[in-house]
Amino acid sequence: MDAAFTISACVGLARQIDALVVEFPAVAAEVSVPDLLDHIGMLNHHLSHVAERMRESFAEPDEVGLAERTVLAGVAEAAEQVAGAQRHLTSALAHVTSGFRKELMLHTHPHLVNDSALARTIAAEKYAEAGKCLHKASRWLDGTARVGQHPSTAPPRVRASPAVGTLPARHR
Repeated sequence: MDAAFTISACVGLARQIDALVVEFPAVAAEVSVPDLLDHIGMLNHHLSHVAERMRESFAEPDEVGLAERTVLAGVAEAAEQVAGAQRHLTSALAHVTSGFRKELMLHTHPHLVNDSALARTIAAEKYAEAGKCLHKASRWLDGTARVGQHPSTAPPRVRASPAVGTLPARHR
């Protein structure tokens, strides 16, 4: 596996993910089915790209060193976040396009059956959740690129959260 290529691919993918999140609608009125479909398609493309790179990297698994495995583990974490974002957007699409949901709501909440504003509001909330997942993916990819630039035989250090040390003692 070419470590330089993997590092540049991680950085490039992180930038593409960040650019996609910037395109996400900020308010419900901006949600549209064509845009949702485009965003879902882009996430599919990114997941396919990640899977292809990992498949190439593990073509000869015995030749993959610790530094490369660390990079691939970070890429796998990022792929998981992208897949989570895709689930949120797919759910948003289901809400916006209604379909069977209208039938269900007819029996439980008949006053909401034709409320397209509510569907767009739910979709906007799903976009926000997807954006959070994609920001995590971008951070994983950026962190992975940094690890890949400085190969080490030691595992990455885990930093303690500052909040852990500030918890008050429990009195009994």
